[in-house]
Amino acid sequence: MSYKNPVLEEKPNHAHYPACLGRIEAIKMQSTYLFLYSLVSSFCLSIISFTGNPLQVIGWIPILLGNSAEELSVGLSFLQMFLCWGLAVLGILGCGKNKVFHLILFWIYLMMFLIPIFHMFSLFDAFTFIIGGLGVIYGYRAPKNYLDYQQLSETEGFPTFSIILAENNEKKKQSKDFNDWYDEKNKQRRSSYSQAATPVSAPVHTPLSSAPPVSQKVKKHDSTVGVTGMPELEINKNVNMTASPDRFKPKSGKIGRISDSGMKFR
Repeated sequence: MSYKNPVLEEKPNHAHYPACLGRIEAIKMQSTYLFLYSLVSSFCLSIISFTGNPLQVIGWIPILLGNSAEELSVGLSFLQMFLCWGLAVLGILGCGKNKVFHLILFWIYLMMFLIPIFHMFSLFDAFTFIIGGLGVIYGYRAPKNYLDYQQLSETEGFPTFSIILAENNEKKKQSKDFNDWYDEKNKQRRSSYSQAATPVSAPVHTPLSSAPPVSQKVKKHDSTVGVTGMPELEINKNVNMTASPDRFKPKSGKIGRISDSGMKFR
């Protein structure tokens, strides 16, 4: 294929993904619009076919079979109506991977627009002219869409063109490697700690046997002495008896009680 869109060419590190994804989304949207218009135009042309008048381009086959360019028989009118719905069929087929169907549809609309200018079968060819002109407006991008889609189908990443993968590669290319940066910072932190640290003398542990005697009274009758190595100490506690005996007595002198009421509840 000689045609190449430079915007859609493959680039290292998936840098072509955003442009390719945007182009393929635009092609899908334009293909949908062309299909919807073809659906409406097929309906309108099929209604005109009920009148028995031949139409340009679409009515060529019925005209050849009936040998008349003025009026069609009932059977040929149904044949022309069936051919009108061929526009919608081409439109829906072109929404898939085969964009060649939309290319064919564009050329049909172009002939429907141009031929009535030079030769008209009847007044109904004016409808063919209008429908063909609108079809050209909706489908004029079909040739370029066909070529670009062919190029995209051969491009790495088709058909998804993941933007997330492209963004990750772009971040890796523009930013430093995190692991190397983290290791370097760790080395600097360790070196600063080692320079700032001062040696600390280890504490001297004295054995229990060399500890000075405890100046406390030991119960000689306690059997735990010598077993656990911890002597029991005698502690004399003084009970504080200085509280006033009238401290908690009510100031009114009355002793609280429940009075016996004379009222009785039945």
